[in-house]
Amino acid sequence: MKTIKSSVSEIKQTILDSFRKKATPGTIFQIKEKSRGRGQGVFVAKVLGSKEVDFYFKYFVNGKEKSKKIGRYGNTQGQLTLAQAKAKFRQLSATYSSGIDPKVQEQESTQKLAKEKKDLDEIERKKQMQGSLGQLSEFYLVHLKQNTGKTHFRNVQNAFKNDLFIINHATKASDIKKGDIIKILHAITERGSMIMANRMRAYLSAMFQYGIFFDDSVESITKQTQFFIQSNPVTAVQRTVKNEKKGVRSLNENEVEIFWRALDRSKMSVFKVNVLKLILLTGSRVEEMAGLRWDEIDYSEQTISFPSARTKNKLPHIIPINDAMLGIIKTNPRLHDVYLFPAANNIEPQKVDGFSQAITRLLKKVNIDKFTPRDLRRTFKTLAGKAGISKEIRDRLQNHAHQDVSSLHYDRYDYLKEKRAAMDIWNEYFMGILNNH
Repeated sequence: MKTIKSSVSEIKQTILDSFRKKATPGTIFQIKEKSRGRGQGVFVAKVLGSKEVDFYFKYFVNGKEKSKKIGRYGNTQGQLTLAQAKAKFRQLSATYSSGIDPKVQEQESTQKLAKEKKDLDEIERKKQMQGSLGQLSEFYLVHLKQNTGKTHFRNVQNAFKNDLFIINHATKASDIKKGDIIKILHAITERGSMIMANRMRAYLSAMFQYGIFFDDSVESITKQTQFFIQSNPVTAVQRTVKNEKKGVRSLNENEVEIFWRALDRSKMSVFKVNVLKLILLTGSRVEEMAGLRWDEIDYSEQTISFPSARTKNKLPHIIPINDAMLGIIKTNPRLHDVYLFPAANNIEPQKVDGFSQAITRLLKKVNIDKFTPRDLRRTFKTLAGKAGISKEIRDRLQNHAHQDVSSLHYDRYDYLKEKRAAMDIWNEYFMGILNNH
């Protein structure tokens, strides 16, 4: 492409029209105005072979010539008249005269606009994806159902159902503040349920902690949701009862004998009776024993095996069957193909909350201080210790997770031999409790 350069004192319309008439394919006419002074830049028009005209701002930076396109000549939208092109030239000249490279300025402006657009897009994306308090509670309950015991899941589910939505469930989870948490807890304390307020505080704290980590999980992609929670709003809220008493109730030998005989005389369901007796004999958790399945019993090995899916700490657990346990299991009516202790509907196992109510009714007829099903687990721990069983083996019989490095990472021994010996000792001690009264 041949370029013919010309210099004029000023590019006027007549000059521009003249060069356009001369335009032929394969030739470019470059018309340059004479410089108006050092540091002002130069106005340039390039007449193409197609008779189209492009305007440029030419200048120097560190001795090197640079060029910035001003625009194309014409009367249609997006094009410039000669007067408009000169007006833009003057703006660029002023920028250049102030020591700023017009091209660099344009790049920075473009980058700034791109960043602003990106920020706006991100805000809009967050609006579309941002999860509400209702969604957070829903996702968290699913998480609990999959990863914790049934009792804990049900407790949290009921607490949320009763008190969480004092706050509008559509509120963005990241907008929940300390004041909102206090409002929820205040409603509970107004009913006089101080301990429940503590429980709710713990449930909410765990839920928001889950929400903080949720955004970095694959689950956030699967559910197309993020919560953008920066900090846990529960952390700064004080517990309602600062020195909440932990359970200390356990039955002594005399109470155990009275309770056992009372069970035999009660009108309680045989399944509830057998569950309570087995909890006392094994120190098992209520939900684990109430859900006992026939296929979890091995008569040849004389063991009960709870799979990891049914234990609180998600670790499989084996309990040797002693004579007292075997007598209960063998005489238990088999009315369901799966569960030893089916509920009245004969579809699911006995419900956990029914045992506390059953004990409360029974205690109205016997001279024993109030206790709960969980206290039977503590009773086993206490009396088995008196029988001479070490704390380590009692812990293993109750499936307490050992947190030392050796147990966590290296010890794969099942301690079945030691547990079996301990259960035989416990059987003899327990029979002594019943026979000495």
